[in-house]
Amino acid sequence: MTKQTWLITGCSSGFGELFVRQLTAQGDQVVATGRNAETRLAHLKETGAAILDLDVTAPQAEIEKKFKEAWDIYGTIDVLVNNAGYIQCGAMEEITQEELQRSFDTMVHGPINLTRAALPYFRERGSGWLLYMNSQSGFVGEPGATAYCASKFAIEGAVESLSKELAWLAPGIKPLIIESGIHGTEIMANLQHVTPRVPFWQPLNDAARTRGRGNYENPAGDAADMISKVIQIVKGTGVGAGREIPLRIPFGSDCLSEMREKIKQLQKTYDEWESVAISTDYEEGKRPMPRLPGVE
Repeated sequence: MTKQTWLITGCSSGFGELFVRQLTAQGDQVVATGRNAETRLAHLKETGAAILDLDVTAPQAEIEKKFKEAWDIYGTIDVLVNNAGYIQCGAMEEITQEELQRSFDTMVHGPINLTRAALPYFRERGSGWLLYMNSQSGFVGEPGATAYCASKFAIEGAVESLSKELAWLAPGIKPLIIESGIHGTEIMANLQHVTPRVPFWQPLNDAARTRGRGNYENPAGDAADMISKVIQIVKGTGVGAGREIPLRIPFGSDCLSEMREKIKQLQKTYDEWESVAISTDYEEGKRPMPRLPGVE
């Protein structure tokens, strides 16, 4: 099996920690990152991973310096794993702009800035993996999860655009979105709940707390097994052997079920509204010719 070098964000627990432990056990080189890394990632030093302090919400210039620092540790990076994240709960009316911005800084701007930092290195080499640890919440909206779903939807759209750019001009660089259902990690134990501001939404906030506890205590999926399979996909072994890897791969029966139900509802809407949708098209032969700006 080919050994690789991985840069992983959000390694203090959950998926990030599992990546570090499984990859180093296989002999791969890992740069494990997180905020306040010397203390929050101290438990990973025994794995042999390089530990690097990295706040994904830092400005672009600082992110680029950190990526170069990570690259220089081993002289390469083969796989960038954008994993850092958290769940901010609360209805849209109660979520403040600042709370929404923090979610976007962590789960949209952070991964995009790191991607920008990685691309010059990957383009020069002609290869590299860009992993985005996402969620079913990037495709299916959830009540009481405005900030989380909005950020997860946003990164899905950005990476889909990136995938088409790369397919055109840099096909050796592979983006991959992992859409995860509920797996057994600490993220559900560390939900951030909005400060109650509108009494009307208190039942929703109470339900979010109850659901979060239930998901933490009785997750649908095995997180370690999922990460093992994600690694296999990148390496082209196990479940990834001989397969063409798509842009998105879902994990968890709960995720798959919700996505299929939404697709079914979308298809129903498209079928029922097709005649209205196409009614605004120009008639054949009457479509105006496109003009360049400033050209008559």
